[in-house]
Amino acid sequence: MEKCRNIAHSCVSGLLALAVCGCGGSKNSTSDNASAALNGASTGEVAQAQAYVDQFTTNNPDRCFREVALTQPALQGRTPDAIGPSVPPVRVVVAIDGSGSMAGKIGGQTKLDLAREAATRFIDGLPASVQASLLVFGQQGDNSEAGKTRSCAGVALLAPMSNDRAALGAAVSRVRAVGWTPLAAGLARAEALLAASSTPGEQVIYVVSDGEETCGGDPVAVARRINSGKTRAIVNIIGFGLPSSEAAALKSVSDAGGGSFVNVNTRADYDRTLATLRESNRQSGNSLRQSNAVSGNALRTSNALSSAALCISNIDSSESLRMSNDLSARGLRGESPPFERTALKLLKARHDAMQARLKRYEARLQGDETHARDTIDAAANAVR
Repeated sequence: MEKCRNIAHSCVSGLLALAVCGCGGSKNSTSDNASAALNGASTGEVAQAQAYVDQFTTNNPDRCFREVALTQPALQGRTPDAIGPSVPPVRVVVAIDGSGSMAGKIGGQTKLDLAREAATRFIDGLPASVQASLLVFGQQGDNSEAGKTRSCAGVALLAPMSNDRAALGAAVSRVRAVGWTPLAAGLARAEALLAASSTPGEQVIYVVSDGEETCGGDPVAVARRINSGKTRAIVNIIGFGLPSSEAAALKSVSDAGGGSFVNVNTRADYDRTLATLRESNRQSGNSLRQSNAVSGNALRTSNALSSAALCISNIDSSESLRMSNDLSARGLRGESPPFERTALKLLKARHDAMQARLKRYEARLQGDETHARDTIDAAANAVR
């Protein structure tokens, strides 16, 4: 501010009003405005008026115009030949079949071990903001007729909905292959873990199973309710070594749930399925990072503009009030200064220049934010 005042007092000619707008503005526009405002005033009158105005213009408007740091998200590149949905998930339930037949093997590994591995790698690949839960169905009693009732009622929540990946990983290790397959009951329990949503795909249920319903439930009806009801969730199913009839039964469940079904019969099938899951997580993560960066940049820009407008308004109001009060007090004492009108014009020119600077600042920040958004969108399109 002292620098601005020194400039003003060194230019007492018709362009003296350069000083009234504060540093950082457009000198040409300020000079033109000031020259017009002070038309007819003598150099001495302008100097007196400027010295008077300086008493009330001690706030530097430079402080109102802060720079805004706009972010660019770090996006993950595409996995070759992989496909997957791009709707960012919000909540995910992994439901693993705990029936005794999951102890059978595919490619030298038990279906249960493959299910655990798939669940762990899928959960680890989810964006950090996504909440996930793990449940197991049929992991009670045993797979005999005597153990059926207990097993069919056995739907256990091993990890509640949370962002705690460590807890989820630990829960996966507690899945056992012991009983029957209450798929409908497992889906109903998964549905209860979800929230109302109007966006299909932001809530997903992943079922890992090696067989169709064996407890008398209707998983197709439950899946349809989940997908078309208040949760709008999608039901995806990974089957392990299913014969064609059972594969068709589970596909009808995933179809009703608006999702997809894949039957894993070999290790190669399993690896392709995991690649698809990884790609799904990659696209979901990129979409989420893209959305967060765009909305964050817009919010920071909006906050800076609001703050600048308020700051300039406060300076304007404070300076106008202080000088008005002083002029009123002088008038009551019969001491109205002869340069009063010139002083008021100088103050108005300063405030007009600050408003013009505010508009230029707004245009620049909005332009920067638009450019950043276009750059983010282009980068996201390049890795889709």
